[in-house]
Amino acid sequence: MRLLKAILLSTILITILVFPIEKNALTQPISGVVLVGRGMIVPSSGVALLSSNAEDGTEYTVRVFDPEIGEAILERNATGSFRGRVMLKHSGPYYFSIRTMTPVTMAVRIINRYPSVTVLNIRYGLGGVSALLLAAILLMEGRKK
Repeated sequence: MRLLKAILLSTILITILVFPIEKNALTQPISGVVLVGRGMIVPSSGVALLSSNAEDGTEYTVRVFDPEIGEAILERNATGSFRGRVMLKHSGPYYFSIRTMTPVTMAVRIINRYPSVTVLNIRYGLGGVSALLLAAILLMEGRKK
C-alpha cells in the first residue's frame, strides 16, 4: 500500500511540475533566418510571422511546406518586401524556403505556440492514471475502516 501511495504522490507531483515548465517553453518564441537555398525546420504548432526583404524589382517565391500532408500550406510570389502570417496547425516539422536567383533573406518568428497532440495525450493520460490510483487507494482505505 505504501508503494502505491508513493507512486500516486510522485505522479501527482510530476503532473503539477509539468505545467509551469511547459508554459515557460511555449512562451519562448522561436525565430530564425532563412537564406536562399536553405530552409528552417520549426517543431511546434502556432502562428508564424514571415518577413522578407529584397531589392526593388526582385521576384521570389516564399514557401512553407508541410511534409506530413505533403504539400505547401503557403506559396506566395513576392516582389521587393513581403510580410505575412501562416497558421501552423500541428506540431511540425515545417520547412520554410525562398526560391529566387538573387539574395533574399526571410525572418521567421513563431508566436502563440500551442502544445503538441502528443504532449496533451501524455498530460491527460497521466491525469487519468493518477485519478484512478487515487480512487483505488481511497476505496482500499475505506474498506479497512
